[in-house]
Amino acid sequence: MGWVTETLTREEREDVERQLEFWYSCGYCPDALLIALATLPDGTRQRPRRSGERPGGFLRSRLEGWFDDAAQAAMTEVHEPPRRGQSFEAWFENTRRQAAADGTNRRRPRVSEAGERARAEAREFAASRRKDPLARLRESEQRRAAALDSLRVEGAAAPANPAPPQETRSTPRMVASFAARQSVVARSPQVVRIAQRLRAEKRGPSPAELAVLRNAVRDAHHNAGLGTLEAASAQVGDDTSALTPEGLRVLSFLDHADESRLPVEAMIRLLTLTVDETATPAASDEASSPD
Repeated sequence: MGWVTETLTREEREDVERQLEFWYSCGYCPDALLIALATLPDGTRQRPRRSGERPGGFLRSRLEGWFDDAAQAAMTEVHEPPRRGQSFEAWFENTRRQAAADGTNRRRPRVSEAGERARAEAREFAASRRKDPLARLRESEQRRAAALDSLRVEGAAAPANPAPPQETRSTPRMVASFAARQSVVARSPQVVRIAQRLRAEKRGPSPAELAVLRNAVRDAHHNAGLGTLEAASAQVGDDTSALTPEGLRVLSFLDHADESRLPVEAMIRLLTLTVDETATPAASDEASSPD
């Protein structure tokens, strides 16, 4: 189709990939595409590629004749491929059948009894010289303790290790604040609308939709940050009348923060479930309603 030394821009490469994905999905294999680029369905040879013709335009112009131009045909219907391809499963089955016929898939001969004994002895020897991981860790701790004891002045008492500080209220509140910001983003009307559309159409986002989704998530993160500041101010002044829905949701997470010694993931799930179950219907509808 082109020259080996030809360099494609990003837009040209994406254009070629989109066209090839379409024809591959229609049952065209690489050999069928090469035949279609050289001839038309009626056998007429197509002109070669001109100098300066870009790959995307070359593919588009040569493959136009392979669309089905019948009156009742849709715009995306194409002619039968000039050469049928095969799936990976069919290729694998044919390859295995051919290897069985040629005798190239014969297994290696089994190890003799002497070889089995030698293998068992080698494994036993290797296992005897390999120490248990827990034993190696204990030996390492003992060597470290002996090295520290060697640095202590003779006759002086060993220093007492200070007790770890008690857990403060900040840790669960930090988890609650993080969970609240994530929940605000997940419940953003713009994010929910795009996710529902993609789920209903069973496809991934296009480049334009991906850009819109990124902007929606960025805006939701910004609103969640403002809601965190509002919730912190409301906790000081006990005034929740001017809070936005994002601020009210963050404040609900902070109010349900507790001292439970759960893992972070479990604490986030528990906080989200508790807040969603205790939220009033009006507040829930207001938070999930589109702008």
